[in-house]
Amino acid sequence: MDSQEKGYKQEAWKSELRSKMITALIGAPSEKIQAYNEVGYYYQCYASSSLYKYYSDTELCLNSIQNNQMWYSAPCNFNDVFDCDISIDDKKVFNEALKLFPDKRGIRPGSNAWKNFRLTMNQQLRVLRATFEELRKTTGVSCFSELNDSLLMWAHYANNHRGICVEYDLIEINRVMQFTAIPVIYSDERPCFRFFDPKSIEKDIHRLFIHSLTSKSPEWSYEKEWRIVRDQGACGDNWNIDKKGALLKMIQPSSITLGCAAQTEFEQKVKNYCSSRKINLYKMEKDPIQYRLNKKVVLEFDEES
Repeated sequence: MDSQEKGYKQEAWKSELRSKMITALIGAPSEKIQAYNEVGYYYQCYASSSLYKYYSDTELCLNSIQNNQMWYSAPCNFNDVFDCDISIDDKKVFNEALKLFPDKRGIRPGSNAWKNFRLTMNQQLRVLRATFEELRKTTGVSCFSELNDSLLMWAHYANNHRGICVEYDLIEINRVMQFTAIPVIYSDERPCFRFFDPKSIEKDIHRLFIHSLTSKSPEWSYEKEWRIVRDQGACGDNWNIDKKGALLKMIQPSSITLGCAAQTEFEQKVKNYCSSRKINLYKMEKDPIQYRLNKKVVLEFDEES
């Protein structure tokens, strides 16, 4: 296996892609142009052509799909207690901040100036924690997977295989909706704030926040997750303060797959919708020998029909 193939197998490109996306979102104008070009390269050459979203078999979910809409939920609603939970290394931040004094003279530990500075830094860190917590309540996130046949995903997010899995074209999402999907990076280490610089604090906050939105424990790696992130400002009047989320426009699905335990009435509703929009429809079946799902065709349309 050559070095290029090995790097692809380890999916190191996802970390590189995420870095480019963060630059595209918060960088200087000249940096953004270059970063967006490189994002397009990774989308075309490395990323899966499709992303999948699992839905339960509810009227609300089906209506949003039929209306080409998608719900973006604030991370505070998610089932992972560590989701978008940023740690702050108080001691490291304080020690690094001391180095910002003129000529790096520092302050003698225990002196009045040292105590006052520590008090000021503690106040700043309390504000910082409040800022991160507010962002967890005012940022909309929609989650996708690279997989459409995950037994765990079907069980957890599609009501025990009774729901559906909807396919969306990644390039089309980016082209039509101007939404950039970001891959989740799985790591044992949580995103941590370790350096406080007043000159770059705003960018540092947003950079770390995006890192936290797209970082999860390796225990979740089976999801092979991607996320689209929209802040409250981007959601505008669609932001629901009570439910902490927003229902936004989305492209039409490329295909829909029914779960192997889909109920007859729900299956017929999905079939009617797919037939009217000429959307390919499939259904999962339990493999007779192995612990896996097989996809069978229910409705399939050629591109010219």
